[in-house]
Amino acid sequence: MSVVEYAVIYGMLVISMVPVIAISRTRDTPERIAYASSFGSKLALIIITAGIFRGDWMIGCIGAFILIVGDAGMLILSLLEMKI
Repeated sequence: MSVVEYAVIYGMLVISMVPVIAISRTRDTPERIAYASSFGSKLALIIITAGIFRGDWMIGCIGAFILIVGDAGMLILSLLEMKI
């Protein structure tokens, strides 16, 4: 990978820390779950981007799988928490 591609990946990692900071600043559980879901989707996008930069579509497929299944799980967990 080139220096620009590494810069893009590291920039995405730094930006993905915003939900982590938001999680640490709030006490409301559904809000924390929503922030964690946002963090998970950002990590999945980083994995997809790394797969594209490396030219390895298997890594991209794993990122897409995490994006699809991970958010569904977080959404169900959030809805269950709101009903309790």
